[in-house]
Amino acid sequence: MSDLRKPEKKRARRSPEEARTLILDAADRVFGEHLPDAAGLKEIAREAGVSHALVTHYFGTYGGLVEAALERRFERLRATLVGELAAVLGGPEGSTATAADLLAAYRAAIARAASDPVTVRLATWAMMSGHAAQEDFFTHRVQGLRLLADALEARTDVSRDDLEFCLVASFALTVVWTVGGTALTGALGRKKTKDAEAAFQGRVDAMIDGYLSRRRRGPD
Repeated sequence: MSDLRKPEKKRARRSPEEARTLILDAADRVFGEHLPDAAGLKEIAREAGVSHALVTHYFGTYGGLVEAALERRFERLRATLVGELAAVLGGPEGSTATAADLLAAYRAAIARAASDPVTVRLATWAMMSGHAAQEDFFTHRVQGLRLLADALEARTDVSRDDLEFCLVASFALTVVWTVGGTALTGALGRKKTKDAEAAFQGRVDAMIDGYLSRRRRGPD
């Protein structure tokens, strides 16, 4: 009697890049539901449908996998920021775009990143676990800031130190408002409505614009 069983299909071999992407996509899904400390390599491997050993092969440790997931999100943030700036500079008024215009585009990109719970969870993990305390942890992952500072410096007579302060202040204000705005407004007996959002952004714009204007004139 002949063997009627169908021959098993050979599993398609993935390139290293495809395998890494598969695992990182699975990590994103897991981190969308759990904090990194509540999951592990086995959970990521199970979600990706691969072996624990394969995850270890590409990322070494669980910390290495979380860092890679966070780095990919920073890469997307850089791409978003470049897109925001290109839209400003390439628009009908691009040649007259001011430092304030570029900073506003920068805040918009940061706000979108801070609105993503996975990015927030991974960044929080990096800070709480001590990884972010490493001198170069964020340095090589957020390289776009230096390029943005260069673009700002070419469009204003404000000092580099003042421009870098505006970058840091914009980042801090935007992240805190995006992540904690609901709790903060609630503590004040209010709600974070669309009108409150617009008012906050308007005040940040006015504050940054006012600071830049004063620094152009020099100290009083």
